[in-house]
Amino acid sequence: MTRPIIGVDLDDVLAANAEGFVAFSNQQWGTNLTINDYDEHWMEVWGVDLEETLLRAQYYHDMEVPAAFKHDTKADRVLRHLAKRYELKIVTSRRKVLEKITHDWLDKHYKGVFDKGSVHFAGIWDGKVDHSSIHKTKADVVQALGIDYLIDDQLKHCQAVADRGKQAVLFGDYTWNQASQLPSGVVRCKNWQAVRKFFDER
Repeated sequence: MTRPIIGVDLDDVLAANAEGFVAFSNQQWGTNLTINDYDEHWMEVWGVDLEETLLRAQYYHDMEVPAAFKHDTKADRVLRHLAKRYELKIVTSRRKVLEKITHDWLDKHYKGVFDKGSVHFAGIWDGKVDHSSIHKTKADVVQALGIDYLIDDQLKHCQAVADRGKQAVLFGDYTWNQASQLPSGVVRCKNWQAVRKFFDER
């Protein structure tokens, strides 16, 4: 029997991306950021021009900052529970340049939950210089892979998936994913305990 497939985002769902990003920025460039200041559009977060943003982003990736991101131990337990009924895949917006350290990080923290074949890079930011040029969404990947559910911290990805008739789980209660009302087909789960409850009730 074919199991339903859950697509799982990586940053700020499994990995403490915002925390690691602001800590590195504060140390490296003397910023005074908090997690509440984080947004995926780094130029706006840093308050610098595009040229400086590209230089900083290149340095950030060269230093392989995500390799040191913390993980959520509660996620591991819930994912192993879900894996009994669902097939699990990673769907991430990370740049392909981080592919190796992403696989290594997952192997270290979620060994046996995800293998290399279950990790998919959407390519949203590869070759892009600013967010105005982005057209591809994770919904394209979700549809191509036949994924039934997406767990993601970004509302735009959840909405795009829901618009294609899939169920989306908006993860976390972050400053960047607030909404007065969630779109149809999108439900918020603030933590991994809520994620388990949501899927156990289906």
